[in-house]
Amino acid sequence: MPPSPIALLMTALALPACDGSAAPEVASAPPPPPPAAAPSPPTSATPAASAAPAAPPAAPLPVLKGVDVYGTDRFDGAWVKTRFGDVLKRFFGTEDEAERKALAKEMVEVILAEHKAIGWIELSPIIYYDRGGVLKAYVTVDVVERRDMKKRLTFGPQPKGDFEDPAGLLAAWKDYQDTYFRLMYEKKAIGPERAACPAFHCLGGYEHEKLRPYGERFVNDVPPNEDKLIRIFGADKDPEDRGAAAFLLAHIKDGEKLVSLMLPMLNDPDALVRNNAMRVVAHVAMSHHDVPIPLTPFLKALDGPTTTDRNKAAAVTWGLIDRPEGTKLYAQVITEAGPTLLKLLKLEQPNNHDFAYLILKKVSGKDFPERDYAAWEKWLAAAA
Repeated sequence: MPPSPIALLMTALALPACDGSAAPEVASAPPPPPPAAAPSPPTSATPAASAAPAAPPAAPLPVLKGVDVYGTDRFDGAWVKTRFGDVLKRFFGTEDEAERKALAKEMVEVILAEHKAIGWIELSPIIYYDRGGVLKAYVTVDVVERRDMKKRLTFGPQPKGDFEDPAGLLAAWKDYQDTYFRLMYEKKAIGPERAACPAFHCLGGYEHEKLRPYGERFVNDVPPNEDKLIRIFGADKDPEDRGAAAFLLAHIKDGEKLVSLMLPMLNDPDALVRNNAMRVVAHVAMSHHDVPIPLTPFLKALDGPTTTDRNKAAAVTWGLIDRPEGTKLYAQVITEAGPTLLKLLKLEQPNNHDFAYLILKKVSGKDFPERDYAAWEKWLAAAA
């Protein structure tokens, strides 16, 4: 059985794209567990002495590869590992969602008690599923100090709307997502590699026979329900519905309109909605170079409060500077985001660190080693 799909646990996937360019991994939505295996009930055709089917082998537990702290210098990843080593071991060693939540709460409460300057904190574990069956876990303690809350927690109020599901599309998307993650876990669908995409964004494509009907439905049914999905995206009280609407709206035909719909959602109060909106824009930035996208809001989001804010903003930034005309943006990236990129570079978390390294190499023209922080700091001091 894979780990339980809790809000704190996110699977890392590559951004699927229509072209063949490479990109670091980008966190997406959590996968569901496959259905529990159960022995078949006895029937008249089953001999009484027949042995019950063997239980499936247990999946290997995640291996903790790195612990980061972002948003404060009051403590670091080494302190977290020392202070909570046993708690983290239990966190990744259990499949019980309630136990995970309790362990996360325990860590958060201890940190808040010992560091009074912290105004907001979230534990951001991410597990990477690769084709070799090795589960690699990274944990980021995302922090906003009280003095920084007005600058880094600038999101809008919680929407209060309640809308019907147009043509059952929200339910269909959630079912597609569950099916895709199940296939991925069972190694029957794509893993980190890119997918052919009939829309501006695809989570895992629709090439597998079990996914194909969903793609056909979304391509056909989203455009006539566009206005209803836009209303849900901007105003529904359920963040899961708003997040699903982001991915569904990627099936409209107008790329500029799509980006204009996604941009206001960078201020959504829910991290999942912001994640999905920026993920759509990142795909557009990388794969649809004719669609204009402003850089400035994403440079701000590079210093966002959550791991997924930062990695999606970095994905958009990379997509824009990697366009044919991207050289025009280098100076802005260096001036407005150079110090933030160095902070991201120093993280262990791949989906923050890897993009920062790509961006820094691109805008600097340098090829310093990714962990040679002194060289990067010296370059930035000279370039700023």
